[in-house]
Amino acid sequence: MTLTIGVDPGVTGAIALVDNHGALVDAYDMPVVGGQVSAQLLATIECWSHGDPDGSYGTVVIEDVHAMPKQGVTSSFGFGRSKGVVEGVFAAAGRPLVYVAPGTWKRALGLSKDKGASRRRAIELWPDHIDKFKRAKDDGRAEAALIALWYVTKGQRA
Repeated sequence: MTLTIGVDPGVTGAIALVDNHGALVDAYDMPVVGGQVSAQLLATIECWSHGDPDGSYGTVVIEDVHAMPKQGVTSSFGFGRSKGVVEGVFAAAGRPLVYVAPGTWKRALGLSKDKGASRRRAIELWPDHIDKFKRAKDDGRAEAALIALWYVTKGQRA
């Protein structure tokens, strides 16, 4: 079974694993130290740090985020740094990277910009994992899982 890794790359983002049938395997908050995504901690998350002996970890799908109008320079730089750390860790692990614009995956899954809607959809899709999405701040986990689901169900054909 192949696992797709979805990534919401900001410091309040997350990483989620979805199998090739669309089932959620797990979701993790982005590891952050001192207000920045930690490459060292990201590289040690158990699910991909011990290699991939059976070849089950497939594509990493990263939300293709960029600076927004009226976003401060410091904020934009920090967001870009977070995305770069994620790219570097997964590229070093030999994972193929795919990028998807927020509008693309959200439109394909019938979602709006509302992060609460992403949480609600994740709870609908994966009720056995409600504990992963129950808090407002779990929107990163929900979006990472939905990004992976988009790839499994629609993105591979795009």
